[in-house]
Amino acid sequence: MKQSIKKLTLLSVPFLLSSCSSIKMPEVSLPMLNGDYRELSTAPKDASLYQCEKNKQFYVKALEGGKEMWLIFPDREFGLKQGDVLKNTYSNDTTTLEINDPETFIKEGDVLTYQKCRIQKLK
Repeated sequence: MKQSIKKLTLLSVPFLLSSCSSIKMPEVSLPMLNGDYRELSTAPKDASLYQCEKNKQFYVKALEGGKEMWLIFPDREFGLKQGDVLKNTYSNDTTTLEINDPETFIKEGDVLTYQKCRIQKLK
């Protein structure tokens, strides 16, 4: 009796395995898997990217017709007003931005925190 069950089991295994292969899997189309996607820009709209010494970078966005600049850092952002004397200098109580292309800098208090900054073309 045991041998007949073994034979029956051995004969039915190939049949059961072949029946599994006839199951049709649905096609899944995920753009990120087939390379059909586009990378979104992380740059703020209408802002200029400045690349600085020590691989630092920030964005500047002109407001009020260039009378105010909005500084955008990875961890914070704030505005600076244009100086009365120098038209390329923007400041608030603690931070000064001086745009001297090709070398722009940011000073916080008396410390140059971003120096030798050059404007970069955004893609």
